[in-house]
Amino acid sequence: MRWSRLFETRRFTEPSARVAANRNAFQIDQDRIVFSRPFRRLQQKTQVHPLPFNAHVRNRLLHTLEVASVGRSLGFTVGTDCAAELAGSGHTPDDLGYLVQAVCLAHDIGNPPFGHAGEEVIAGFMAQWLQGPGAAGLELDADLRFFDGNAQGFRILTRADGYRERGGLKLTLASLGAFLKYPWDATDPRAERRGRPGVKFNHFATERAAFGEVLAGCGLDGPHPRHPAVWLMEAADDITYGLADLEDAVELDMVPYRDYEALVAPLAQADRARLAGEDTEVQKVALLRSKAIGRMIGAVAVAFARHREPILEGRMAPGQSLIGLCAPDLLEPFDAIRRTNRDTLYFHPRKAEFEIGARDVLEKTLSVFLEACLAFVQAGGDVERVSGPARQALSLMRDYHPKRDYSPSETIRCAVDFVAGMTDNYAAYLAARLRGL
Repeated sequence: MRWSRLFETRRFTEPSARVAANRNAFQIDQDRIVFSRPFRRLQQKTQVHPLPFNAHVRNRLLHTLEVASVGRSLGFTVGTDCAAELAGSGHTPDDLGYLVQAVCLAHDIGNPPFGHAGEEVIAGFMAQWLQGPGAAGLELDADLRFFDGNAQGFRILTRADGYRERGGLKLTLASLGAFLKYPWDATDPRAERRGRPGVKFNHFATERAAFGEVLAGCGLDGPHPRHPAVWLMEAADDITYGLADLEDAVELDMVPYRDYEALVAPLAQADRARLAGEDTEVQKVALLRSKAIGRMIGAVAVAFARHREPILEGRMAPGQSLIGLCAPDLLEPFDAIRRTNRDTLYFHPRKAEFEIGARDVLEKTLSVFLEACLAFVQAGGDVERVSGPARQALSLMRDYHPKRDYSPSETIRCAVDFVAGMTDNYAAYLAARLRGL
């Protein structure tokens, strides 16, 4: 892979690149993402703690902005290390910083209500629905039985939102390439996790052509054809949520501050005298967080430099990450933080209660809108022929209302788009209303 193609500024569906006099192409991508409706909806989507009552606890939008901040710094740091190489293709460290920042802003844009729990519910419900009588004889895409927020995000960016069916948000091919964290489809063996197929992938059958265009446009090649910026986006995400999830647990009194300090201090290596001089635990947390992030950015940049050649040749094995390639003196304390998050936070009773409820909420909304879209298919795409209740449900879909010329798979996918795009609050509200409550 070559930097000249990895920085492809031609916009998706457009024949040639356009030059803006006052903005970098990747800054324009950032603006298009930030002003999009799916991005705004992240403010009421779960990061770790569903429907938090404390405004200091991160939602998916705040998490995204923090990842973008870390990603920009990481991209610029790596870009500075290989400035001469970038200059050979007409680019600067700023370009890499802006590109990584753009893709960080988009990295969770396809997440459904209730986070990863929502992904599992949607996939499970769709797999069951496709075995029922309604789907019989429609010859639907096989991958409708799978769902991943990464693939949903690629659909949003290229098709389902913005210029709907005309290029989505029309981002640069570079940003779309850098979005492909799992550059394969749901049926690929690499999408399997712990014996379950179709868990981690980056495009649905409806976006197969778009995926191919992005790979070709950016020159993504090799057995693991990941854009180099993907590795940096992934690391920025890992750094951010690893530290922020633990910080939120302190805010919610799930973890005492003394445990937070014991875990983060070895990673941060903050001056003990300075730490003791901070007046409050909030200030101590901020100091430790900032120092830890700074050290992790430096370590990831070193890991990238050491593995630059296999990254650019697409030879890195699936499952590897730059965090995992960091020096042991940083990786060990960071892994201790992640283990604590997993054992203490991700199965906390409050979180479990909401996620159990999320199943009921999403199954109710999916059942209603899938049946409405099925009725639309059976009516030949003529909404006038759709019966009263189904037609009413279709009217609620607005941006995601199916069109007459859609295939059955595209029409059914609209129901998934609508439910996956809901905020936590709206999904819970709508499910109650659909039950007459």
